[in-house]
Amino acid sequence: MITLPALASENEQSDDNLEIVPGEWYKLETNIVTVLFPAGGKKPMFIWWYTGAPDQIYVVKYQGLIEYFAFEHPLLPQKPEYYNRMREALRERFEEMFMAQKEHELMGMGAMYRWRLELLWRTMNQINMTWHKPFFNFNAAKWSISEVKNIIADEKIIGVSFAFKLDKVPDWMPGFKFAENNIMIRVRFYNTTVEETDTDTGYKYTVNAGEMKMDFVINKWVWNIDAIKEFIATLKANGIDVNVPQGKSRLALWVNLASINITKLQAAEEEPEGIEGYSTTTHMDVEDMHEDIRPNMTLTSQEKPIEINRPAIKLRFANETKTLGGFFRFVSSAKVKDFPNPGDANMVPVKAAYIAAGSHMRLFIGYPYFGNGTLEHDPSIGVDNVPSVETTPQYTVQNPSGIDAIEPAVTGKYVLPLFTPELAAVLVGAVSIVAIIIYAVKWKRKTPINMVGTR
Repeated sequence: MITLPALASENEQSDDNLEIVPGEWYKLETNIVTVLFPAGGKKPMFIWWYTGAPDQIYVVKYQGLIEYFAFEHPLLPQKPEYYNRMREALRERFEEMFMAQKEHELMGMGAMYRWRLELLWRTMNQINMTWHKPFFNFNAAKWSISEVKNIIADEKIIGVSFAFKLDKVPDWMPGFKFAENNIMIRVRFYNTTVEETDTDTGYKYTVNAGEMKMDFVINKWVWNIDAIKEFIATLKANGIDVNVPQGKSRLALWVNLASINITKLQAAEEEPEGIEGYSTTTHMDVEDMHEDIRPNMTLTSQEKPIEINRPAIKLRFANETKTLGGFFRFVSSAKVKDFPNPGDANMVPVKAAYIAAGSHMRLFIGYPYFGNGTLEHDPSIGVDNVPSVETTPQYTVQNPSGIDAIEPAVTGKYVLPLFTPELAAVLVGAVSIVAIIIYAVKWKRKTPINMVGTR
């Protein structure tokens, strides 16, 4: 075992700490939430549960990124996980434009038409040799985990921060070499409620104790649509006036959501890529919709769009009769830096869709074209309705920003507004504290690894 700094002040007598099992799994544990995530170069995924009820375990897996053309599919392509027709979509687009503008010239110009059409096909084939594939599978890449560091306030530890970083793309995927060191999932895990502020935009977000806050960061994505600029110039020089707006290119983040029984935990650890096969999820609540996800609809139905009309969208795990505690949440906008002007930071809307995939859900989060800039988006995981969790922030924290920054900065104590519903409730009556019974989940072949809980 490698023992990291104890997550308690030196004046406290506690053996609670964070330890690492090299090459296998990390485990963070508070008296609210326990979270596992893999080491050893595996792609980002998280397994978590309410520490007081480990019989219900939740899973999120980051599957990969899909680039697509929005002029064919405004939200997401049908079956985005199998989407592989970018060239065909663009060719159809050009054919449509070409035929429309040249139709009146076809009489007596057959030879010229055929020459231009041949130029179109030849150049399209050349482009196909330079494009990367639409789907970038995270499982094919090698990932690393940065040093896990304590977040300190008032000389005590209020959480930890670390990041998954994409280090290496295999040689058999040369089209995605640009992704090396340019994709990251930055993580903050608190044992007290805080208010985070984005460094660039001033956007504020409350992160509850036991909630794992993430920043999904993509830097300098190489867009297939940008590779056709020279092609379009060639066509225009030969009298074929076409226009393919860059803004019609999009990226979709593919995420799988599942839950498993505690008896399958060890099997899931040993075979993380097959964890969906152990899933026992029956339903998911998507905002106000109670969705049965037991059937596999991926071969017969289209994804359902999520109406993005709130600051954040929360998907809750459920069964046939009730909503469970686990959730996956994401903010309804993303931050883009250095686009359109260097130094600027803009908030852009995101889109989303989902589908039942056989006792688990496939979620697709769509991002707009952001050129050569950096996009950051904020998902989080956790559990709701946990007894004795203080929901009023205790500290203010400034988020890190960019592809290299990982650690947040505690900027001070949180100052309550003069009057809030929460404060009124405190004035009207006392808040009762319900004790949480903590018990350890024993794993075969592993020693429990703890993080200090809320004190």
